[in-house]
Amino acid sequence: MKKESWFKKLIEKIERFIPMTFTSLLIFLFIIYSFFIVGRSILINYNSNKELDVEAANIAAIENHITQMQNQNNYYQTSSFKEKEAREKLGYKAPGESIMVLPLDKEEEKVADPVLGEVSIKIPNYKLWWDYIVEGRR
Repeated sequence: MKKESWFKKLIEKIERFIPMTFTSLLIFLFIIYSFFIVGRSILINYNSNKELDVEAANIAAIENHITQMQNQNNYYQTSSFKEKEAREKLGYKAPGESIMVLPLDKEEEKVADPVLGEVSIKIPNYKLWWDYIVEGRR
């Protein structure tokens, strides 16, 4: 009996400060707790889906890289690549082919074309356009 009276006194004190019955309070707290659990589950699901999307993008990038590497490997096995490399690195030439070696241009040998020279326009661009449009209508 003392335990019941102690429990009843506690319930009465709680009901005095909260404008609802004790059972209503328990139901309200259960609903709040349920919302918390559902919200937490949704957040965990959202974060895991984002991670899955990132990993799917990584997989796609790696597959693309693998495809590029396979294509490059196939190209390296062709005879045209081997011939090109032999020409560039070993100086290979095909029978009946003549090779011409040209010297590299040096910076001091590079000169501006004197025919072009510097062209200076003293008339503003908008006046040139105006003259072009007005004369074009006549």
